[in-house]
Amino acid sequence: MKPIPFSIKRENGIVWIDAAADAAFRQALMDGVPINLRGKMREALAATPDKGAMAHSVRYFGDELQEIKAQIAPLMMELNRMLSESFNLPGLYDWLDATNYGNDYRLIKVFKAWSEMVLSRPPAGVLQ
Repeated sequence: MKPIPFSIKRENGIVWIDAAADAAFRQALMDGVPINLRGKMREALAATPDKGAMAHSVRYFGDELQEIKAQIAPLMMELNRMLSESFNLPGLYDWLDATNYGNDYRLIKVFKAWSEMVLSRPPAGVLQ
């Protein structure tokens, strides 16, 4: 198991994350998300997911949640790879877990819409 690439402190039910890493992940998501989803991303990142975020997401998405997770997985893997390799910002999954954004329905909705945009693009080299 790899060590988390930024500092996290858990104290009295509160999670403290290195401010520079937190700001970097937020900025990377805002910069990377398609322009027409920036408002939704801003809204999602402005929220503070609580410990009940996953339960709420299960209620919100219902049986579709597992399908959504499978749909967004390739996008998440590519974001993690790009942030790690091209921007020297490893630990996207760790950040999503520590902040609980990975379980928040608002961010899941943004990632779902983003992945649908990627899926709707024709493959490179295909003429329309």
